[in-house]
Amino acid sequence: MLRLLRDPLFLAWSLLVAVTLVSSRIGGPNPGIDVGSAAAVTTIVLSIAFAKVAVVIFTFMEVRGAPVVLRVLCSVWLFGVLGALLALYYGILP
Repeated sequence: MLRLLRDPLFLAWSLLVAVTLVSSRIGGPNPGIDVGSAAAVTTIVLSIAFAKVAVVIFTFMEVRGAPVVLRVLCSVWLFGVLGALLALYYGILP
């Protein structure tokens, strides 16, 4: 059991499960946390989702040990897609 707690894949999976529970609580019909407007909830849930994507890419797909170019491209893609989605949501992009 102790060996399982040291396994980075198990820790990443546990983090993903915990974050999923938090985001479902925030974005659910009766949020347990008062975060304000619907726009704030959307921004928080999208940011949490992209943090989860980053964990999957860098941990499970083992991009963390890949060449620097691939790590940078994955990071730029993540932030670019998140930025584009938020810009579309807030009406910055047509």
